[in-house]
Amino acid sequence: MLPQVRIELRRWEQWALRIPDPVLREGALSALREKGGNVEATAVFAILAPRSQRASALRAMTAIQMAIDYLDTLSEQPGKDPLADGLALHDALLEAVTPEAEYSNWYRLHPQSQDGGYLKALIAACQREITALPSSKAVLVAARRAARRCGEGQSYTHAAISSEGRRQQLESWAVGLHSREEYFWWELAAGASSSVAIHALIAAAASQKTNTEEADLIDDAYFPSISALTVLLDDLIDREQDASSGEHNYLNYYPSNEMTAERFAFIANRGKVAVSDLRHRTQHTAILMGVGGLYLSSAAAKSDYADPIRIRTLKALGPAVYPILAAMRVLRHD
Repeated sequence: MLPQVRIELRRWEQWALRIPDPVLREGALSALREKGGNVEATAVFAILAPRSQRASALRAMTAIQMAIDYLDTLSEQPGKDPLADGLALHDALLEAVTPEAEYSNWYRLHPQSQDGGYLKALIAACQREITALPSSKAVLVAARRAARRCGEGQSYTHAAISSEGRRQQLESWAVGLHSREEYFWWELAAGASSSVAIHALIAAAASQKTNTEEADLIDDAYFPSISALTVLLDDLIDREQDASSGEHNYLNYYPSNEMTAERFAFIANRGKVAVSDLRHRTQHTAILMGVGGLYLSSAAAKSDYADPIRIRTLKALGPAVYPILAAMRVLRHD
């Protein structure tokens, strides 16, 4: 799968090099340089798709993840109203999983807009590939829900950096996301900003057996548990870097290291339970273990702060995570 993804990345890089506006061009290229690993990592969801449909699913996943990373980079740029700008930009994600949607003016509140059709091409590619999948109609409602959630999560999170009032807006928005009281609002917000549910749903659209009920089950399995765990683990690895650069980090909302470790273990366990009833539960479980192995094999997961969290999370994930953890350590040359 990785060779195909890398071909797609090179193809989109050539497009990005032709973006007229230098700020947007640098944003697209920096997203490719710094976040290309996100695209490669999300390609793992293609194991859920039948081989005959895997290429189309991969192209759709690549296009929407590249759009997410590009918009993430643009949202980090200062503007008059970061929240409104972020929400306008992220309308593109909803339209990416809405075939034949009329495109919004995504850049209407952004200082730059001349991208040479780059974002439109990414969105059109995702629409085209999803439409070609046999069960696209069955997953579109759930996919739109996940895409809207992701776009809003990214927008509110980036805006929260600018002021205390924006952080309060993030909390108010997050508490309305889910009715389950066992999650803190910042865990829901973290989960909402993740793209993993979108990729799981695109893969599900590749199977002729997927129906609307199964699509809803998949979205419920990934949000909030697996989505939240993915973002929280990423914040764990980036915690020191975020502190030095002033970036938002969801771990700062936990009152203690002990509670953080306890919550990571809880969310990891909920993720295991959530995927156990899915049709492709073995593959979904493998993806969950891959998430744990990817992040917890990092040297940053062994700091004095992170190590108790790493130990509790690995224990919650169970024995299946350890072979992946060992393989990732070899790949990292640890």
